[in-house]
Amino acid sequence: MKRFIYPVLTVVISVFAFNCQRELSFPGDTNPGGNTPAPVKATIQGRVLDENSQPANGVVVKVAGTTVTTDARGYFRIVKASLDKNASLVTAEKTGYFKSYRTFQATTGANHVVIKLIKKTVIGTVSSSSGGEATLSNGAKISLPANGVVKAAGNSSYSGTINVYAAYINPTSIDIGQTVPGSFMADDKDGKRVTLASYGMLAVELESATGEKLQIATGKTATLTSPIPSSILSSAPPSVALWYVDEQTGIWKEEGTATKAGNNYVGDVKHFSFWNCDAGFPGINLSLTLKDSKGIPFVHALVQLTRPGGGWWSSSAGYTDSLGKVSGLVPSNETLLLEVMNDCGNSIYSQNIGPFTQNTDMGTITVTASVSSLLTIKGRVLNCSGAAVSNGVAIISYDGWPRYVSTNNSGDFSLAIIRCAGAPSTCDITAVDNTAQQQATVNGIIITTPITDAGNITACGTSAAQYINYTLDGTNYSITSAAVPDSLMGFTYQQGTSLYQTSIMGYQFSNNKNINFSFSSTTAAPGTYPLTGISVQNVGSGVIISPSNVVLTNFPSVSGGFYEGNFSGSFRDSLNTSPVHTVNGSFRVRRY
Repeated sequence: MKRFIYPVLTVVISVFAFNCQRELSFPGDTNPGGNTPAPVKATIQGRVLDENSQPANGVVVKVAGTTVTTDARGYFRIVKASLDKNASLVTAEKTGYFKSYRTFQATTGANHVVIKLIKKTVIGTVSSSSGGEATLSNGAKISLPANGVVKAAGNSSYSGTINVYAAYINPTSIDIGQTVPGSFMADDKDGKRVTLASYGMLAVELESATGEKLQIATGKTATLTSPIPSSILSSAPPSVALWYVDEQTGIWKEEGTATKAGNNYVGDVKHFSFWNCDAGFPGINLSLTLKDSKGIPFVHALVQLTRPGGGWWSSSAGYTDSLGKVSGLVPSNETLLLEVMNDCGNSIYSQNIGPFTQNTDMGTITVTASVSSLLTIKGRVLNCSGAAVSNGVAIISYDGWPRYVSTNNSGDFSLAIIRCAGAPSTCDITAVDNTAQQQATVNGIIITTPITDAGNITACGTSAAQYINYTLDGTNYSITSAAVPDSLMGFTYQQGTSLYQTSIMGYQFSNNKNINFSFSSTTAAPGTYPLTGISVQNVGSGVIISPSNVVLTNFPSVSGGFYEGNFSGSFRDSLNTSPVHTVNGSFRVRRY
C-alpha cells in the first residue's frame, strides 16, 4: 500500500502551525493574529523528508542556536529548546537542497513538525554582463538584468557565468503543508500578522561557476514569472502582493506587487529568497484539544480546517502536540470544516466550527471514528521492587518513529494514535525509571485495536544512566540524565552500503552546557573512529585537527541500547583565524 507521510490534501493557507498555545489573547496586542513574542522552553521534534517523501538522514536542523542532525528515519528531537508561542522557527539544511524553514506556534508540550526538502537544481546559466532568462519546465521564469548581479559576501562586483537554481512550489499540491517555506503566516507592509492565499511560489538562488553566492545589485531588479495553477486561475485577481521569507524568522514579508499576465503572475524583485504571489487576509488564533472517548489525547495527529464550499482560501493544517493540543492562525469570519486525518491522507473525523471573530480556545473535542482507525497503546511502568514508577517515561516506537509518554502517579501511560490500513502489527516499548535510572525494553508487542494493553513493564535490569563528561580548554563540564532526564540522545544512520554516521548530543541549557559530536565508521561496531564534527558550549568546529578520535567501547545494535566510550581532539571554530580548542571526555548515551 502506498502511504503518504502526513499529507495535506487541500491547499494549506496558514499552516495552522497548530501546536498548543494556552494563552490566546495578549494584553496590549491590537493585532488579532498575534505577533507579540512569548518565549517558552519546550521540546521540538519532527521528521524531515526528501523530495520523494522518504526519510532524509543527515539533515542539519537548527532551532534557536541549537543544532542536531536527523537519523535514518529523518527524525530529530531537541529538549528544552528556546521557542516562542507565536512564531518559532526550525531550519533544515542538506547539500543539494534549498534551505528549508518551518514556523510554528510552540507549546510547553512536545511540539511536532514535518518538513519536506526541495531539490536544488540548475535550470540555466546567464551571462552577468548581458543578463538573460532561465526557465523551468512549467514556464516559470527568472529574468536577470545586465550587469545587475554582485557577490553576496560584501556586495563586490561580479563578472562571469551565473548559475540559476530554482524550483516552483505549487500551492495546490498534496504536499504543500510540508514544502511551504515557513508557513502561511505573514506580516503585511503595515506589520499586521495575516494568513496568505498563495497563487504560486518560487525558490531562487544564484551562484558563480565556482559556487560563490550571488545576489541582485543594489538599484537593480530581476523579474519573476510565476505560473498560476489551472484549478485556481479563474479566481486569481488582476494583481497580488509579493512576499519573501524573512530568513531570521521564517515569516513571509510583503514587498512589491505581481500583475496577472495570461496564466502567470509577473513581478519585479530586489533580492532572491523564496518568493510568493499571495493575497493576505486577517486571521485569529484558534486552539483546541483532541481526545478519544476515554479522555486520552491524540499525539501528533494531523488536523485540517477547510472552508466549506471550496474557493481558493480553503484550508489550514497542523499537528497536535504531546498533550493532544493544537493551535494556530486561521481565517477569521469563516465557517470551517474541521477534519482529523490519518497518515494515508483520509479523514477519520469531521465537524463544522466557526466562524470566529477573535482569538478562541475551543477546549476539548472528542474524536469518534471506526475502530480500525483509532489505536490506544497503554501500560504500566513498575520499578525493580514492583512499585509504580511515577517519574518515568514510556518510549513507544511505532510506525517508524518514537513517541514519548510520561507516566502518571500510578505508573500508567497511554496515548491515542490515528492509524490507517497497513500500519505495523507490532510496536516496541522502552520503559524508563528516571528516579532509579533503570530501564527495560519490550520488543514485538502485538497491536490489537482499538486498545493494545502492554500490561506491566518492569523498568529494571539495564542502567538508564546517561552522561557526557567533557573538558573544553581545561574547564570541566558534565551533563547527566539524573539531573535532566531526556537531555541526551544519540543515533546512527547508514549512508550508502558501507558507511555509518553517528551523532551524540547533550543539552542542559539552565547551566549553559551543550555538546554535539559526530563520527563516521565503516561498521556498526566498537572501534576507534575519527571525529567528523563537534560543537561544544556553542563553539562549532570549522576545522578538526587530526588526530581527533572517538573510541567506542559499545555500539548498540538497536534503539534503547547505549553508546559508550570516550573522545579527544582539537579544533578551530573557523579557518586559520581562531585559536585551537582542545576537548576530551567520556559518554554513555541511549540510541534512539
